[in-house]
Amino acid sequence: MSAANASHLRLRPGQAEALQRFAEALRRGSTSELVVVPVGYGKTIIGVGSFEVASGVLGADTCLYLTPTDVLRTQVYNGVEKALTVIGSSRTIRKILAENAALDRIGATAANFIVASYQQVAAAPQRYARLCRGRRVHLVCDEAHHLGERGQWAQALATLPVQSILLLSATPVRLDRDPLAGARYVYDDEAEGQVIDPLVHITMRQAWKEGRILKRLNMQMKDYAVELRNAEGEVYEFTASEMAELPDFDQRCVRQQLRWNEDYVAPLVREFALTLIRKNERVPGKHQGLVFAATTEHANHLNRMFGRWHPSLRCAVVHSGEDVGDAENARRLRGFHNGDYDVLIQVKKASEGFDAPSVSVLLKLDAVFSREPVIQQLGRGLRYNHALPAAENILNVFIGRDPRLASIIEHLERESPPVALRPGTGEPDPDTVDDDEWDEETATDDQEERPAAEILDVVEAGDAYLDETGRFVEGQQLTMFGVAAPAPVAPTPSQPGPRVEVVDIAGELQDAIEYCRTWTNRAARERARHFRGGENHHAALNLAYARESGRKGTLSTPAEYRHKGDWMKRQYAAFLG
Repeated sequence: MSAANASHLRLRPGQAEALQRFAEALRRGSTSELVVVPVGYGKTIIGVGSFEVASGVLGADTCLYLTPTDVLRTQVYNGVEKALTVIGSSRTIRKILAENAALDRIGATAANFIVASYQQVAAAPQRYARLCRGRRVHLVCDEAHHLGERGQWAQALATLPVQSILLLSATPVRLDRDPLAGARYVYDDEAEGQVIDPLVHITMRQAWKEGRILKRLNMQMKDYAVELRNAEGEVYEFTASEMAELPDFDQRCVRQQLRWNEDYVAPLVREFALTLIRKNERVPGKHQGLVFAATTEHANHLNRMFGRWHPSLRCAVVHSGEDVGDAENARRLRGFHNGDYDVLIQVKKASEGFDAPSVSVLLKLDAVFSREPVIQQLGRGLRYNHALPAAENILNVFIGRDPRLASIIEHLERESPPVALRPGTGEPDPDTVDDDEWDEETATDDQEERPAAEILDVVEAGDAYLDETGRFVEGQQLTMFGVAAPAPVAPTPSQPGPRVEVVDIAGELQDAIEYCRTWTNRAARERARHFRGGENHHAALNLAYARESGRKGTLSTPAEYRHKGDWMKRQYAAFLG
């Protein structure tokens, strides 16, 4: 690539730097380099541009571009033209999506840009090696953190006769701390171990400073008071933010039960739904929501909850369960991108490599809390939406309080440096193990037979915020990646239009009913501790309320349900003494 093209005005500074330094590295004799860029910075542009570089320096005539998912494979394939325009290339590209059953046809098509998945190569390494022979192939490996040195995918790629390799990743650290195949590592005294040494590392801080790459962030972390009976029958209370004090086994049991507990899930779903609805009232049809579920059945369960509590939101579920095939998943994902759905509820189908700038509200109810995967998840909504003004480019995240959020918040404040490897152990860092390493679908027989802790009650216990404006949160000044947030811009006055007021009676009534039901159940449980067990405590409380308030029969309005809920709340407090 010429110097003029490398510094093309439409390239972002980090993109131009990555391509220029890759050219220099190839001239020095390097054959494999890693470039780290944050979400939304344009990895595809760098990947396509690296083929232009390899062609100019090494005479590469074919690019094999690999991704870990079919979703990302399609996105890369559709983004080639835009990338060529941005880098200012006049090269003729004949692109093709690889199909293992018809690899031999690629030669007949004279294709010079082949997009495939790691799974495809791992399934037929000899055939892809044969495809590469007789060509001068440049290999691009997207989301390269999937390529652990000891993994099957990396071993399959090692058999390919290629001239040069560019690795791309936003989070180049694996949970098992296995080194990335083809990446360079150096010893770091402060980290006390080998840390990754990329050719170029564009930080989230740099992207944040450049502007119009990342949305601003508002994370609402909801705390809960939990009453628990442990495996020994002891009953005690704690808050979700104090869960680290529990034994590991009890922590996992509690987290699994919380994901299914309506008193835990309902407030998060409510805040998520109301925020998404309010955003679309301001800018109709321009905002969408993404929900991270723990398992396939959990995703289906959440879909039913949305249908019951927020029927106005159009939801789609994508996962690998038997009831949803690949073709149906692909159809639903296309529908979400086309705006046919407001909410996508997913399990490991849109956690990374899923580009949807319209996603501006996230609900996290899965088991993943390690820093790198969570940053990938946040990245699904952090991508800047150029179709909206800056004031609307805010990502709202809703999540339950958890001690494991500490390292993620620290990273969002200061962008922590990469951690060191733990080579040779074959075991993940104990501080990074997620609950999905031990969940409902993978528990062993011994774990299933062990007496589990049981949640008796869950009550909301306040919220904490990581605010996109950098305001005080729990006594600490937060920033985004070490960069102070800009001062709020006053909205531009506009001519008022006709005032339209729409009241969601069904939504108000549903919220009020849930409020009344919650406090009635809690008051009844607490009353049962003080009076004889054979009595119907719900009936006794309802009768007492009717006598005191004079309200008999079925309640009709949100105000009536809230009035009764307030009364039950006072009874609950009185029973507690």
